[in-house]
Parts: sequence; structure tokens; C-alpha cells
Amino acid sequence: MNQDNLEDIMRDCCKERNDEHCKDKKDDCLCRVLDCVCKKGVTGPTGPTGPTGATGRQGVTGPTGATGPQGITGPTGATGVTGVTGPTGATGPQGITGPTGATGATGPAGEDATTFNSYAMVHDETNSTVSHNQPILFQNTNISNKISYNPATGDFTIPEEGIYIIHWWINVRHTDSDYSTCEPRTLGVELHQFWPSDVLIAHSSTHNKLTCCDTGTISGNAIFAALPGASYRLINTSGIDISLVPNDLYSAAVSITRIV
Repeated sequence: MNQDNLEDIMRDCCKERNDEHCKDKKDDCLCRVLDCVCKKGVTGPTGPTGPTGATGRQGVTGPTGATGPQGITGPTGATGVTGVTGPTGATGPQGITGPTGATGATGPAGEDATTFNSYAMVHDETNSTVSHNQPILFQNTNISNKISYNPATGDFTIPEEGIYIIHWWINVRHTDSDYSTCEPRTLGVELHQFWPSDVLIAHSSTHNKLTCCDTGTISGNAIFAALPGASYRLINTSGIDISLVPNDLYSAAVSITRIV
């Protein structure tokens, strides 16, 4: 009996489900077998899993699949802490000097240097008296160029507009005629623009108050803007008459120079 015959018998047996088929008992043994096969019993418990067999050899790698769409860009992470700056490296060798550039255009010609060649220096050697509010008269001209000095009026005349610097010193004596009081005084001299109008430029005085017959020195300096053709003079503003006092040789001196 082959496999096909057995399956046919089993199908017939299962349809009949009775003993009709085996009435004559001729195939009793077979009927019992079929009856046993057709009547399926309860499934028994699963047996224990057998040991895992040996891993088979790896199959051939299949073709790479198509690239998927790019995902959404994630949020930018926090900026990290800046690291410590490393030490400055050694200075490299000096490069080759480049070619000299083109010579620039010549600038405009400057003012003639002789324009600033304006100066004067005068002095006095007398012991003359100078009344209050009167100019000091220096009798001797040491040197002058462009700036002129008039010893009869005490005026310095400046022909060119510009900035000038002036220095003066005068040895003086308190000569108050009222010897009964002989009040100590500070003796002073002021530099004034005399023409075209009276303008106070600078003031100077003795360092200490002097009583009658005391001697002191008045010194001062100033930088001033001169008008073209203006005149300047030093005036006694002590409130009393003063006398010039020769010190070795000079009793007073003045110098003026243009600086701009």
C-alpha cells in the first residue's frame, strides 16, 4: 500500500465514521488502523527544543537600497566655551622690501622764511624815574629787524600780522615821595597795545611788597597776536613813581620775536 492508497482509505474512513466498512471483518486489522488514524487524539505537550544547529554560511550581500529622504535638521547646539589663547609664536623673518612707490606731487611752496624774520631787543642802563601810568623808555637798541622801537615814546611798532612772544625784566625802586608813611607796595608793569586802540595784554609785578628805597625785579612774558602796524609799550602801573636801578650794567631789557 503506497502513500496515495493510504490517503484515499483515510478519507473514506473519516467520511463514514462507523463500522459499516468493516462488517465482514475481512480487513479488521486495517480498519482498526484507519479508525485509530481518523480519530485524532488530544495534542501532546511540546517536546523540549533541540540544540541549535550550526550557523549556515552567510549568503551573498544583496544590492544597496535607494537612499532615503534627508531628515529635518536638528536644532543648533549651544556654543562651547572658548579655549585659552595660546602663546604668541616667534616673529618670523622680515620680508623683502617692496619696490619704492612713485614720487608724490610737490606740495605748494611754503611762506618765505624771511617773513618770520621779525625781532627786536632793547635795554636801558639809566636810573631814570618813571611816573605812574607812563611808558618805560629803554634807551638802547641791541638789534632789530622789521620791528622798530622808538626810545622817545617807548613804542614797539610791528609791521606784520602774526603771533609774537615778548620777554621783559626791569629792576625798580620804590620812590614814594611821602616818606612819612612809606607804605609797602607791590610794584607792577603792564604790556599794552597802544595803537590803534589801548588793549591790556599782560601784567607783571615784584614778588614782594617794597617799602620806600627797597629794590626789586619785575619780569614777565606774553604771547600775543599782533595787528599789522600796531604799536605796543610797557607801562608803569604801580600807583606810584618808580626808578630804574642798574644791576651791574643793565637796568631793564626787552626782546620780541615773531613765532607764527
